[in-house]
Order: sequence, then structure tokens, then C-alpha cells
Amino acid sequence: MIRSSPRFKALLIRLIAAQACYYMIVSIDLTLTGLVGLSLAPIPALVTLPLSLIVVVGTGCSFIAGHAAARYGYRPVMVAGSLTAIAGGLISAIAVASDSFTLFCLGTALTGGYRAVGGFLRFIASDYAPPAQRERSLALVMYGGIAAAALGPFAAVAASHAALQPYVGSCLLIAALGIVALCLALTMPPATNTASEPKQPAIEIRSQRSNPHFQQAVLVLAGSGLIMTLVMASGPLANDHAGHSSAIGASMIQWHLIGMFAPSALSALLLKRYGSFITNLLGGVVMILGCAVAIFSGSGAAMIVTLTLVGIGWNILFVSGSALLLKAYPQGRGSKLQGFSDGVTAGLSAAGSFGAAWLLHQAQWQGVNIIAVAVVAVVLVLLTLLNARRREPHPTLAPTPNAEVVG
Repeated sequence: MIRSSPRFKALLIRLIAAQACYYMIVSIDLTLTGLVGLSLAPIPALVTLPLSLIVVVGTGCSFIAGHAAARYGYRPVMVAGSLTAIAGGLISAIAVASDSFTLFCLGTALTGGYRAVGGFLRFIASDYAPPAQRERSLALVMYGGIAAAALGPFAAVAASHAALQPYVGSCLLIAALGIVALCLALTMPPATNTASEPKQPAIEIRSQRSNPHFQQAVLVLAGSGLIMTLVMASGPLANDHAGHSSAIGASMIQWHLIGMFAPSALSALLLKRYGSFITNLLGGVVMILGCAVAIFSGSGAAMIVTLTLVGIGWNILFVSGSALLLKAYPQGRGSKLQGFSDGVTAGLSAAGSFGAAWLLHQAQWQGVNIIAVAVVAVVLVLLTLLNARRREPHPTLAPTPNAEVVG
């Protein structure tokens, strides 16, 4: 029960700031977790385990968070997630200072709890936006990632040298960002419905299993998340194996994050002009082009180009896939579908993250990208088949009257 409110613009600004904190933490994880794992892991096969635990725990927590948000609203879920970021950063700092791989895995697992709820930020925007601006509001929240792209990787490297023990400062930076995220979470609307109006139940997942919008949304979001994470997790390790400088590694993640967030408005424009199917095909093609660069060159510059194009392709697919998900439920009643979609996406991303070190060892950087091209091609074929089978729109509950935003 959502209605446009004069407070929506202020809420949108807070959501963008919260998104910036979220992706700052993500960028620190991406830049350094693999390298810390490399220094602490007892065997090479476990190097990416800490990074994978972030995604694995995020997977489980995504399903839980979706049901919790449906029952209690977004605010307590966001607060709980922020607390896990604070705890994860502090425990990770202790782990690095004491050279404990096991404790570091615990810290990164806790950080995964925050990763599970950060995805809700874009859906909070769409739930409280005027109905005609849902997709645009979702894309605007993504701009919070630009600050993370500009500052995150280099802040992570700078903080890693701020303490006597390398990387301790970076873990403490995660905890500090978690505190900022907690303050912003406390300003979120308390629920998706107001107490003054009858509460509408969240749409059940089973009722939307045959909904073509829901099917395509999950395919696009999960498939793009798998490839993006696989290439992204492999990148810093491939950079290290190739003997390139840490500055190139930081630039690689920085430009990857810029690619992930800077094109959001363009992605929304493409979606509006050409529709979801063409937009998704375009995003897949951009991803394939990025991987193709890596297949033919292993230079530092080529790695940066690959990560940038994969980021751009992911942004196009993420915005379009999220917009498809919005069509699967009436405004304000999609928390369970949101949690399910993010959970499946996180699960496949975990597979990509955990398999990155092994695949890189077995197939090298070029081989990883050949596999990535093949997977993107399969996703596009499946998407084409689903689109061809679509007839009439799947019936959903009629949108309910809009409710006032509670700040």
C-alpha cells in the first residue's frame, strides 16, 4: 500500500548513501579478501573460501531476510544486517592480526549477512516510489555504487597500510562503514505498509513460479551474477599470477565497479526504449565482448578492459532483470520474491567465487573467460526460449492503493 510522498526524495538520498556504504564494503571484500586468503590459507584450494563464505552466507540469509522483511518490514532487517557488517569487520581484523585463517573465515561469513540485505535497497526505492517511477528509482539507487567505485579499491589498499599488520586497517574500515550503514538503516521506513491501513500479505513464491516475468528475472539476475562474480574473483588473482602491480589490481576493481554502476541511467533508458528482451541481449553481448578481450590478451590493460566491460554488461542485465521482477508482484508486496531472487543469485555467485581459484589454476585466465562466454551464451539461449514461449502476461493480484511513506 504505497503512495508517493513529499519525503520520497529524502528517502531516495538516504538509500543512495546506504548503497554507497554497501558497495564500499563489497569493493573492499573484492579487492583484498582473496589476497588475505592467499596469505592465510593452509592450501591453495582454500584461497577463495573466505570470499565464497561471504556469498554462501549471503545466500542463506537472503531467503531468511525476504521472509523477515515480509513480516517485520525493511528497517529491522537492514539494522540486523548492518550489525553483522560491524561484527564481521572487527573479527576479520582480529583474525588478520593473529594470522588465523579460521577466524578470518568467520569474519567474512558474518560480513555475508550484510551482503544479504544490501540488495533490498533498490527494492525499497521501488516500493516507495510513485508507480510510474519504480524502474527509474531502482536505477537511481544504483548510483550509490559510483562512490564505492571511485573510492573503495584505493581506500582498501590505503587502509591496509594504516596498521602495523597489513590488511588489519581494511577490516576495521569495513566495521566503520557498517556503523554508518547502521545509522542510515535506522532512518529507513519501518515497514512496507502503514499501521493505519490493512496490511497486504507478501506474494508467495509458489504463486509466481510460472510467471514469465519472474522466470526471466531469476535467470537474468542469477546468470549475470554468476559470470560477474567468476570473472571478478579471478581477476585480482590472475593479476597477481601475471606479475602485474597492485595498482593495476586496484584499477581493475575500480573500473569494474564503475562499469557496474555508472551506466544505470543508460540501462534504464535502454529498458524503456527497447524493452527487457533486447536490453538483456545487449547486456549479454557486452559481457561476451569483455571476456573475449581476456581470451586474446593477458596484459594489465586488457584485464582492466575485461573487468570494465563485464561490469557494464552486468549493470544492464541487473537493471533489466530487477525491472522484470517488479512486474511479478503488486507494489509493496514483493519481499519474498526479492529474497528468493537474491538468494538464487547469491548461490550461483558463490559457486563462481569458490570455483574461481580452482578454475584459474586449471584453465588459466584465458580458460576462465572461455567458460564465461559459454555460460553467457547458454543464458541468452534460455532467455530467448522463455521469451518465445511467453503468451499473455501472467495474472497477478491487482495493485493496491498507494500508502503514505513513513519516514
